[in-house]
Amino acid sequence: MAKYSKIAILFHWLIAILIGANILLANLAEDLPRAARAVYMSPHKAIGISILLLTVGRILWRIANRPPALPEKVTGWQAKAGHSVHILFYVLMIAMPLTGWLMIGANGKAAPVDFFGLFTIDIAIGKNAMLADIGHEGHELLVTPLIVLIGLHILGALKHQFIDKMPFVQRMWP
Repeated sequence: MAKYSKIAILFHWLIAILIGANILLANLAEDLPRAARAVYMSPHKAIGISILLLTVGRILWRIANRPPALPEKVTGWQAKAGHSVHILFYVLMIAMPLTGWLMIGANGKAAPVDFFGLFTIDIAIGKNAMLADIGHEGHELLVTPLIVLIGLHILGALKHQFIDKMPFVQRMWP
């Protein structure tokens, strides 16, 4: 069975866990008063920056290291669908943090992001209400496609694993 490299597997699962954590943190903060939201949104911002950096690393790794070939049983349309989902994932894993950064960095009140108590990152880009609004709308608009893609990705892997009887999960399992 062709398996992904250890580095590709590490990128995959680390980014997946961080995306799940960020969705959870955003949902927990959703209806809280502004002061209480900071408890959830501070790590949300640091995780978002981490996702952006890890995604860039993952893309560079993928360019330099070809993924394993798909099993021959995967038909043309399924291979194209899987490839399309992966490309959309990469786009969203870059666009989501960048729109969040734009939303916060252009609001004129951007405090440096506390990176888990290790250091801070200044994300301010200058007050620009239009850019902040574009970032906010984009960030919120992209959540649904991201969640849909996560669902399709999981369902596709499980379909190949259990219905098609191909060891798809093992290809990306540590």
